[in-house]
Order: sequence, then C-alpha cells, then structure tokens
Amino acid sequence: MSEWHSIDQHERYLYRVTENIGKTFTGEILVSSRSFTEYCEHFALDPSLLRSGKVLDCPGGASDFGARIRELGGRAVSADPQYALSPQELGRLVDGEQARVNAWVHAQPDRFGLRPGAPWPLAAAWRATAEGFLSDYRRCRTEGSGHYVSAALPALPFPDREFTLVISGFLLFSYTDRFDLDFHLSAVRELLRVCCGQVRLHPLNDSSGRPYPYMRKFLDILHGEGVTSRLLDVTSSSDPRDDRTLVLVPRTVTR
Repeated sequence: MSEWHSIDQHERYLYRVTENIGKTFTGEILVSSRSFTEYCEHFALDPSLLRSGKVLDCPGGASDFGARIRELGGRAVSADPQYALSPQELGRLVDGEQARVNAWVHAQPDRFGLRPGAPWPLAAAWRATAEGFLSDYRRCRTEGSGHYVSAALPALPFPDREFTLVISGFLLFSYTDRFDLDFHLSAVRELLRVCCGQVRLHPLNDSSGRPYPYMRKFLDILHGEGVTSRLLDVTSSSDPRDDRTLVLVPRTVTR
C-alpha cells in the first residue's frame, strides 16, 4: 500500500512514460465476467473487509462478486443498467461479450502473453463466473431479493450512506472517449453520497493502458470538497498495466 501525499505525486505517476501502449477496447461498454478472485486482486480486498458492512458493486456486470460475498456471510448489492434485462436476454448478451473480449485479447498476444493458437488463460474463469452469476441472477429475480438493481451512474436509487464499501471497476477512467470530466465527477459524487466508508475505483487507466489525463484536476476538485484519497498498489492477473486502485473517503467519514 502507498499513499499520495500531494497532487504532484499523482501527476508523476499519471504522466509517466508508458511504453508499448495496447489497443483501446472499442464499441459498447463491456459487460465483463470478472471473477471474485480478480475483484480481490484489483481492489485489494479481504474477507474481513467484505463482511464489515454492506457492499455495492457498480457497475456489477456479469460478475458473481456479490453472490460470493453473500456466501461468505456478507451483504452485497450489484447495480448495472443491464439488470433491466430478463435472465435469458442477459445470458445472450454475456455470451456475445465473452466472444468480444476474447477477440480483443487475441488481437494483442504480446500484451497478454499468449502463445500462437493458445486460449486466453482467463477465458474458462470468465465463463465459470458468468454461469455462476446467471444462476444467482435468475434465482434473485424469481425471489425478488433486490440483490441486483437496474441503475446507472450518475443517478443511483439508494439512500445516503447506505453502503460501507462501494466498488466501481472498469467504467470510470476506462472510457475517456465516452465520458468527460464532468461525468466522472458526477458519478463519483454519487458513489460518495451512498457511501459511509470507502469508495474504491479501478483501474486508473483506459483499456490501452493510458493513464487518465485529467486525474490531477479530478482529484483537486474532490479534495476541495473535503474528500480524501489514497493510492493502493495492486496486481492484476488479467492485465499488468492495471496496477493502481484509488480509495476515496467522503468528508463525513472520520478516518
């Protein structure tokens, strides 16, 4: 773990020379099936933290992260606009998304360490995760448990300070061609509004590996609103470039 003690330290990281930039993910925002293990890597999570209070995953995509937290005895809600779809519709969408990400990975074999003709090492894990997610999604839709909520940033249907931990991955900072600085600020303010503990954001770069270019201004504005921040060094089995996670604490929370 490391902390950013000044904006200049943020800037030195974010504007460092990045070699061998890869291809940016194109098309619609990916509905990914990242596993529970990947979440724990990306966001530096451990079981005690996940059981310490109610967790929000936004956007949740096709991950079984929330289901696994509940298996551990915790409480979790996943929010995503795709949860307006029926289980059958969402299943078809997830199948297409798995094919799309596989094609993107195989177009960059050097970046992802693929041997010629070899499968993507995470393909099986993503498929298993998607199957677990869809099974839980069908059950929760039938039972009306409220574990999966159709919602999109920057407007969430949750009360203030509802969640102890808020996770948001592979949306903010990842699609800078789609979302401007104002959107990022609105989205993060909404995540902070529903949080009474920590908001964790990952990664801090787009899908090609380029650091978010407006991070200095983004953090400067949030710090001016009383939000505190720190940086976590993390590992990623899917892409070694995704090695930073940002932790934000609302001003109403005592550190």
